[in-house]
Amino acid sequence: MNIRGAWGVVTMLLLGAAGISCGKTNTGPDVPVSIEFKHPQLQSMLVNDQLHDTLGNIDSLQAIVFNSSGDTIHGAVIRYVHADTTHVVNIDSITGHVMALDTGAARVVAQTATLQSPPETLFVVQTPTVFTNSTPLEDTLVFRPVRTDTLFPLSVVLKAGTNPINHYRIEYRFVYPAALNTPDTTQILLTDANRHFSLVDTTGSTAVPGAATRYLHITPFTHFTTDTVVVEARAFFPNHTPVPGSPLRFKVLVQIQ
Repeated sequence: MNIRGAWGVVTMLLLGAAGISCGKTNTGPDVPVSIEFKHPQLQSMLVNDQLHDTLGNIDSLQAIVFNSSGDTIHGAVIRYVHADTTHVVNIDSITGHVMALDTGAARVVAQTATLQSPPETLFVVQTPTVFTNSTPLEDTLVFRPVRTDTLFPLSVVLKAGTNPINHYRIEYRFVYPAALNTPDTTQILLTDANRHFSLVDTTGSTAVPGAATRYLHITPFTHFTTDTVVVEARAFFPNHTPVPGSPLRFKVLVQIQ
C-alpha cells in the first residue's frame, strides 16, 4: 500500500471513531440533544391529592426538549416515569399528571428518544393541622452600626398533630413597610442563613424537623430609622387555602443605635 493509501485508511478510521458520517447526520431541527425537566412549583403533595402549582391550580410534570441549535422541539414525545420502585405516587406517563397515594418520597424522570433527565423528587406528606411560631411574635432587635451585620431569625413550625412536616413551602413577606419586599441591600432584607434575599423557605431544610426560618438581615450600610417592622409567614394547602394558624405575624421593633 502506498503512503497516500495508508493515510486514507487512517483518516477513515479516525472519522469512524469520532462518530462522523459523510452521509446522514444525527442533528436536525427535530433531533433531540438535551432535555430539561422543570422543577415542580410545589414538591409536596397530600395523600389522595394531585400535584398543584403555587396558586392552587392542578399542575403536571413538565419537560422541554432541545435540538442542537438550542431551539425547543415542539411536539417532542416525552414520557414521565418512576426512577425508583416506590408506590408513593401514580404518574400518567403521557400527561405528567401525578396522584399521591401514600406518604414518602418518589423520584421521577422525563425521557425522550434516548435521553433521560436527572431525577426530580416528589414528597407526599400528611395534611398539616398546626402552623405556629417558634420564635417570639413580638420582639426587639437592637443594632449598633459599629458591629458586623446581624441575622435575626423569624421561625415557624408546621405539624400534623404532633408530627413535624418537612419539605413544605412557607412564604414570608413584609406587611410593613411593604416596600422592603425587594432585594435592595440598602434596606432591611429577608434572607436565608447565607444572607441571600429570599421570601420562601421549605420546612425541614435545617436540622429542626418541620421548621422554616427567614432572617431580618441588617448591615452597617442599612439605611433605616428606628421603627417596628411586621413580617407575615404563610402556609397554604395545595388548593391555596390557609393552613390552620396561618398567617402568623411577627412584629419586631428595630432600634438603630
